[in-house]
Amino acid sequence: MTAHIEAAYGERISDAYDDLYGDFTPSKAQIDSLVEYACEGTVVEIGSGTGRVALPLAQRGVRVIGVDSSPSMAEVLRGKARGLPIEAVCADAAEYRAPEPATLVFAAFNTFFLLAEESVQERFVARAAEMLVPGGRLVLETFVPHPGRLPDGPNPGVLPEQSDVVVKRWVPDGVVLFAARNTPEDSRFEYHEIVLREGEPVRLHPGRMRYMWPKEIDALAAEHGLRLEDRWADWDRSSYQAESRKHVSVYTR
Repeated sequence: MTAHIEAAYGERISDAYDDLYGDFTPSKAQIDSLVEYACEGTVVEIGSGTGRVALPLAQRGVRVIGVDSSPSMAEVLRGKARGLPIEAVCADAAEYRAPEPATLVFAAFNTFFLLAEESVQERFVARAAEMLVPGGRLVLETFVPHPGRLPDGPNPGVLPEQSDVVVKRWVPDGVVLFAARNTPEDSRFEYHEIVLREGEPVRLHPGRMRYMWPKEIDALAAEHGLRLEDRWADWDRSSYQAESRKHVSVYTR
């Protein structure tokens, strides 16, 4: 996704983001793994949003640089991060370079796919490799693009053959729908989150992704000196299988 499109999504949803996703929290296994990989060094999170992962990491004593292309998202994180070792930065993920070497760079919840242009994804991986200390790690969490009906959830794992609409979640006095269109020949996934609430205007939160199969991500990482160290089906380190709907991949420099 080009930086201005990614930022536009964040600007439009920042005031509603915690309301829509506040009950979707990272697991203890996810935070434990990221703390382990931090190795008491500096961590860079790409797509930090309002701090869903950055905040619990910082509460565990990890120094986090949270990078988001949306000024409003970064501002919300700054407000929440007072007294914690978090630096909220508004920057393009494909161009950002940390002021100091990092032991860990990570992008969770499909953020890597939200960098929805091939050239942008490649530049991000290149910058991540440059930021990492020797032995440092890049961790990516994404869905696996199996064809089929679109289900609910933040890591869907399957895509509609062409288009689909599902109920994503219920909210007070309303519902959130997820309307998606898949263009497999271009690995494109476009969507609208549609918030319908009684007495309020309809809100549309559009986004798009460029998805990749795990082996394609492996090849891209290898081009920039990153070797696949581990791959799991989830943060609990369960075994990744061909039918897994998501993956957590750990690359080391």
